[in-house]
Parts: sequence; structure tokens; C-alpha cells
Amino acid sequence: MIKHIKLSSFLMLFNQLPSRFCFYIRTRRLVRVVVIVFLIVFYCEFLHYYLVLLWCMWPSLASEGITGTKPVRAMFIGDTHILGSDAHWFDKLRREWQMVRSFQASMLIHHPEVVFILGDLLDNGKTCSQKEFDYHVSRFRRMFQTPKDTSTEIIVGNHDVGFHYMMSDRKHNRFKDAFSTPPVRLVTIGDVIFVLLNSMAMEGDGCNICHEAEDKLRQIKWQLKCAKAIEEKNNIPDICNTLEPISNTRPVLLQHFPMYRESDKNCSTPDAAPDDEKFIPFREKWDCISKESSTMLLEYLDPRLIVSAHTHHGCYRLHENGAPEYTVASYNWRNKKAPSFLLFLKGTKQKSMPGC
Repeated sequence: MIKHIKLSSFLMLFNQLPSRFCFYIRTRRLVRVVVIVFLIVFYCEFLHYYLVLLWCMWPSLASEGITGTKPVRAMFIGDTHILGSDAHWFDKLRREWQMVRSFQASMLIHHPEVVFILGDLLDNGKTCSQKEFDYHVSRFRRMFQTPKDTSTEIIVGNHDVGFHYMMSDRKHNRFKDAFSTPPVRLVTIGDVIFVLLNSMAMEGDGCNICHEAEDKLRQIKWQLKCAKAIEEKNNIPDICNTLEPISNTRPVLLQHFPMYRESDKNCSTPDAAPDDEKFIPFREKWDCISKESSTMLLEYLDPRLIVSAHTHHGCYRLHENGAPEYTVASYNWRNKKAPSFLLFLKGTKQKSMPGC
């Protein structure tokens, strides 16, 4: 009997909570202010990300010709620039919160099959100690954690290991050990071939890393030629017997630096560079890879699509072989007032690259 009375009293008090809460809001100014501030903070720092990203949708695949092949859904982001110990604590807290909330909302809403992060994960990876590097790597993994059925592929950037003149074997190897980033890597997802490239290995000066990258590119070049010859069943070179077979399809090239271009003057995407920066000339091997390296990559790989980062601004251009190149804007609000990312959807008959 006593327990019944206590339970009834609790239920009565619980039922009165909404009316008492509304009463305090009506009669107490401080309570009203606290509630309003809480709602504003909750919307701006949590709910807003979901509402904005709901407007960013995957494109629809063309139904004609679909044969049951599962579409490949990929997300591209770049230049996250996780700040180091020399940055102001509030700046780090604010920027990291923004990126975490945006990224995790994207994972929940879009749920890509793979996320490609196109370099400059860290802001001072090129100069920090081993202890600080390990700390930043663990922070990065927590911030950009993906669901179990979403894989993450990393590309090295100049802030991660330094430009070519700063990139020592020690810096290159510690980043490679942390994120599995050899100079050139071939990744196959579904029926799509991705070639992941270290832009700093495109110096062309015969350095160890450059030599390794060029050898791997030549191997991929022959793998693509062999795949075409085997499918057409004519003139199959002997070298094809020594190479791992791949599907006969034009690859997608991913790298940190953009391909060679004079400047951003012809970029007209919504997240393009502001007008006062568009006409600043690009420096080869600094703002983009060299013209010679760009020509070599187009010749060796004949990519159907190129995605890059590095400039912190978005861009779209078309290359001689008809391959479009998208440059992804920085994902960090510190570098770009309106960060963005790209979604890649490839089916049997259609591929699309909308920006978000």
C-alpha cells in the first residue's frame, strides 16, 4: 500500500512538470532567457548541420541499362588541417567541433561506401615531433570516425609531410605507417578503379620516393593496357602474364595538388576562389603539379575523372582527354567560410559529382 502511494505521488508530480515549466517561463525572465539561449545554441551547434545537409542529395541513377551492378557511393573532402599545439585552444575547439558535427551528420544522412580524404589532414605534420604526431593522428581518427561499413582512404598532403624539399624519409614513412599511404596506390571499389597519388612524389628529380611513384605508375599503365587487350582478345603482350589483372575501365585519379593550370581564373563553381585571388598565377610544384607531370599522368592513366584539393577553394575544369577535374574546397571553417565536399555516385550508365 505504501509503495502504491509513493508511485502515485511520483506520477502526479511528473504530470505537473510541463505546466510548472510553462509557468516559470511565463513568470520568470531569467528562466526565459536561459531557455532561449539553450534553444539557440542547440540549433546553431547541433541541429543546423543536419538541416543543411538534408538538402544535399545523392543524384538519381539513370534507370536505362542498369543491370544490377551496385552503385559506388564515395565522398571526397580535403584540407581538414587539424591544428597543432601552437594554435589557440578556443580556435582548435571551435574548428574541430564544426568539422566533427558536419562530418558525423554527413555519415548519418548520406552514408557513403567510402570516404576519400585528399591530404593536409594535419596542419603541422611536417614539423611536429613524433609524440605530437601520434597525438594528432589519434585525434584525427576520433573526429573522422566512420561507420563499420564505410571505409576511409587517405592521401598525403604537403602539410602532412612537407613539400618535396622538406619531405624526408622519416616524415614520409611515419605518415605511411599511420595511414597506409605509399607514393602511388591502386584501390578498386565495385567496378571503379581509384589511383591515389602522392603529389610531392611528382617532382621528377629521381628521388627515391619519386622513382618508386613513377615505377608504380608505369605498372598501372601496363595493367590498364593489358586489361583492354585481354577484353578485346588481341595482341596480348607477354608482360601481362606477370601483372595482377584489373578490370578494363578508365580510373579515377585522386591527389592533393591540382593538375597543372595557370590560375583559378576559369573556376566558376559556387565555392571558387574570391575575385581578388582568381588571377594570382600558380607556381608549378607548389600550387599545382608541373605541366610535365600532368601530361605524363594523362598519358599513363587516361583518367575518366580527377579529384584534387590543396588550394582551399573549389574549381572545375576539363582536360584534353575529356576528363573533368574537381578541386575540393577546404573542409575547415578556418580556411573557407563555406566549406564543402563532393559526392561521387557511379552506376552502370551514369556518374555524377555534386558539391555540398
